[in-house]
Amino acid sequence: MSGRGLPLRAAAGRGRRVLLALLAACLSAACGQVGPTVEEAARDTVPPDRTPVILVPGVSREVGTELRGGRLMPFSILALRTDAEALANLGDPRFPAGGSRPLTIPTRLDRSLRRTEVRGLQGLIDRLVRDEGYLRGDPEQPLDKDYPENSESVRNDRTRLASLFVLYYDWRRDIAESACLLANRVARIRARTGASRVYVVGHSLGGVVARYYARYGGRDVMRDRDCPLASGGPATLINAPGASTIGGLITLGAPHQGSAQAFRGLMQDFNVFGVLSVGLRDAVFTMPMAWQLLPFGGADGGVPLLVGSNGTERVPLYEPQGWIERGWVPGDPRDPERRQFLETMLARARRLHRRLQEPSAAEDAVPRLVLGSSCRPTPARAVAEDGKVAFLSRSESDNPMFGRVTVPGDGVVSLDSALGISPSPTLTTMTVCTGHSAYVDEPSVTDRISQVLQR
Repeated sequence: MSGRGLPLRAAAGRGRRVLLALLAACLSAACGQVGPTVEEAARDTVPPDRTPVILVPGVSREVGTELRGGRLMPFSILALRTDAEALANLGDPRFPAGGSRPLTIPTRLDRSLRRTEVRGLQGLIDRLVRDEGYLRGDPEQPLDKDYPENSESVRNDRTRLASLFVLYYDWRRDIAESACLLANRVARIRARTGASRVYVVGHSLGGVVARYYARYGGRDVMRDRDCPLASGGPATLINAPGASTIGGLITLGAPHQGSAQAFRGLMQDFNVFGVLSVGLRDAVFTMPMAWQLLPFGGADGGVPLLVGSNGTERVPLYEPQGWIERGWVPGDPRDPERRQFLETMLARARRLHRRLQEPSAAEDAVPRLVLGSSCRPTPARAVAEDGKVAFLSRSESDNPMFGRVTVPGDGVVSLDSALGISPSPTLTTMTVCTGHSAYVDEPSVTDRISQVLQR
């Protein structure tokens, strides 16, 4: 999608925008006392409205640009902390792992991106506002509806609550942290609007965050710790499975079984039009999200990830020593801090994968619509040759290895991963033909979502 923000003013700027878009493709995406106090309105003066819908985006270059602090800043600025203190606070969204006050990030993103398209979800926003009567609003202040999708009269109306919300978040961080923020936002929106339930729509990484919330609420189940925030209700509600608050859950191209593009992001920088994105790989190495989106392993932890002259190799992807021996760790692998970070990320990712795959009565209680695409060649493996790992792009479809390293999908997430949830009477899957960020550009998809929201 093209943004509605300020245009880039130089070729160098365009090159960096392309590179950040590739970061979004290769990877698959704050609550508490954020922003001013919500404006209150007498409940009997607020016209009845629709059940609120919360949209959770995935990784996007627009958010990445804001997190970096500008379009022309080096990609290394996206790096998070990897020291012992950061590891001790992993899972706590209050911890400033990125050099800024983390709880202010969602509000800052909402303010700065109001005139910018929501990647992967804008077509749905336009449909719901234009045709279904929804009003887009600020998750912190449901009476603030100053968004270009709304009519001018609605933007200035301080009596009618919004019913459609976008949850921006720092997608670099841990999935449990993002779920903690989502739990607080849901509680806050329900408290401010009086809604008993909400609908949640997640694109890409956002679908994984939403599904985690349905199962475990804001609780960090990998470390058995509660979400530390409770801005919209009692802590017990924030940390209970979110299923009881969800009227329906929809995921679009979500990597429920991981994505080989996350592995690619951890393995290499990119070179596009002769512009090398120096520091991109180093930055991705520090992002918990990248490790948690690695392809899920089998019972033995092996992943059929590398293709060579001897066939496909099952890689013990969650064994730290393998990363070190193969030279896959950027920087000095002998650095104790870097090694501890690697071990923690791999162990936590594997625990997360197990928790997302185990049976869940809470999740099964939620009506779910899960969509994946089947018509785009999607990287699932890398080519291994002479000890090096290479990834084939769509332009290399004439390479003899191309058919062995790609599978049907949307170009980023495979069909098997997007639909990779255990069957249930409450689960409906839908296969379409589209690219990763274009699901809601398909009328059949927005029609189907609209049907779910009208139940």
